[in-house]
Amino acid sequence: MNKNNMVISSEDVQKIKNYTEDVKDITQTVRSVNDLNMAIKDFEHSAFEIEKENRSLKYEIELKDNEIGSLKKELSTKDKIIGRLQTEKEKIKQELQKFKGFWYSIMSHFHKRICYDKDNNYKIVSDDLYKNGIFDNNDNEIANNIVRKVTIADENKQTKTKKKNNDTRF
Repeated sequence: MNKNNMVISSEDVQKIKNYTEDVKDITQTVRSVNDLNMAIKDFEHSAFEIEKENRSLKYEIELKDNEIGSLKKELSTKDKIIGRLQTEKEKIKQELQKFKGFWYSIMSHFHKRICYDKDNNYKIVSDDLYKNGIFDNNDNEIANNIVRKVTIADENKQTKTKKKNNDTRF
């Protein structure tokens, strides 16, 4: 051996080659570990993002559940109001029917007294009611015209509609 050159046995050369191969393998393994570390970091980041999104979605669900609960209470309240209004509407309908019956009786009485009994006092009262806007044209005509039947305006509309429907069928 001299200063610049060395003699290496073939056994040592083989050891060096094996060592070089081992270094290459270890380098490859380190790269694989680094790649694996990067994959783990990506996975951890993805898991963190998913957890963050999951918390956000849970919060949104909680808000929606609260809103649904509030809307259910509001709906329940409105259902109760609707129920009360329907009951009230039915009472008003009953009162209206009573009033219509009462009005029918009054109109029948005026019609009978003015048209058949020729009672001039009823004629005077009928004219006064008409002048003061209590009787409309229809009411005044019913009270004073012997040909007119005493009916309620809604019933007249229903009767006319039924007649039209029956006439168009044939």
